[in-house]
Amino acid sequence: MTFMKVKIDVFYLVFSLLMIVLGCNQEEKRTDIVIVDFEQCLNKEQIVSISEIADTIEYIELKTPKDIIVTRISDVLKVDDYWIVRSLAGICKFSEDGMFIQSIGRKGQGPGEYLGIRGIDYDPKRKEVLVADAKQILFYDLEGNYIRNVKITEDFFYNVGISDTVLWTTALGIHQEKYLIHAFNEKRDTLCAVPNPNYGTQVKNTDGVYFVHSRHEKEFYRYKANLYLKNRASNDTVFRLSSSDMYPHIVFDMGKYKLPIQYEAWFSNTDYEKHASAYWGIPNVIEDDRFLFLSCQRRNGVSNNPYETSEDDWRYMIYDKESGFGFVAKEQLQDDIHGGPSVWPRFSTEEYYVGTVEWYELYPDVKAGKYSLSPELKRQFDSFNYGTNELLIIGKKRTNKKK
Repeated sequence: MTFMKVKIDVFYLVFSLLMIVLGCNQEEKRTDIVIVDFEQCLNKEQIVSISEIADTIEYIELKTPKDIIVTRISDVLKVDDYWIVRSLAGICKFSEDGMFIQSIGRKGQGPGEYLGIRGIDYDPKRKEVLVADAKQILFYDLEGNYIRNVKITEDFFYNVGISDTVLWTTALGIHQEKYLIHAFNEKRDTLCAVPNPNYGTQVKNTDGVYFVHSRHEKEFYRYKANLYLKNRASNDTVFRLSSSDMYPHIVFDMGKYKLPIQYEAWFSNTDYEKHASAYWGIPNVIEDDRFLFLSCQRRNGVSNNPYETSEDDWRYMIYDKESGFGFVAKEQLQDDIHGGPSVWPRFSTEEYYVGTVEWYELYPDVKAGKYSLSPELKRQFDSFNYGTNELLIIGKKRTNKKK
């Protein structure tokens, strides 16, 4: 197979995407597609303050029993008056002020137990928490009780989201997976299936199967109660999912920063290690009425230490859907409300932007007096120590954002 490194014309890309998803639609519906010129946005930088998007900012300490340590948060859901948080400790339910209420499910191999959590979602109609486990989807009520499961026997499953009563799953996009995206009901009737364009590709790797996963990777997100899927295989498309239909919503024109297929780790891990640090991906998308908040990460770190992250591996990008203007937010969002550290929204609810931070990451700078903390925030920070769980940073969304 011969590869050519070309920049795909955006019109052709959008047209192709429409052709791909028409097989999943009952009828073609015209939607406005947001096209983000990643290369152009990456070359611009601005300082942005939290007060430009949020009225208030609050640090919530997650208080748990001594045998539960909340670290490496991967999902945060706001359900009624509760926070549902997935971390290395599993899935925990907290009050709005961060008090532990109960765990949802537990690790194990028995009925209602999971081997490893790949993602979670919430079904507001049935008031159920969905857990993507290896080869199955588990369902729990808000009291943490196991209800049922749906077995997954195919190889297309990595994470799950629910739209109405339709379950959407997504795969990694490597050469061994026949389908990239799949939609079905709980009877396992297939409603939509998108073929994986990489399926069956002859790869260079001969010593095993490789894939790369960012710990900030989030395939599904919600905006205005709708479910969206960030296409993982090409990392350049967001689809809006409606029941069993899907429509292109955002296209990221990555330009020269799009990783060629021959440098993907699943294709050639050797070439990935050599070349991938020159290319970028977007593992996390947050959307509100006006802005896209894009967490951008090098496809491979610039550090020689695989366990050490470099600040140069990340960019935090804001795209204004109204003006079509985008830029990198210098040092994330500056806290001009409490004088605390800069923050970035990793999750979003109807009312709040949600970030996370480990206390031990903040402590050295706080001790050194790097931040001009407000008296209120200083009192709160003084109460933290190395036994403090990861913090939720909650920003209440502005109703009228500054122009």
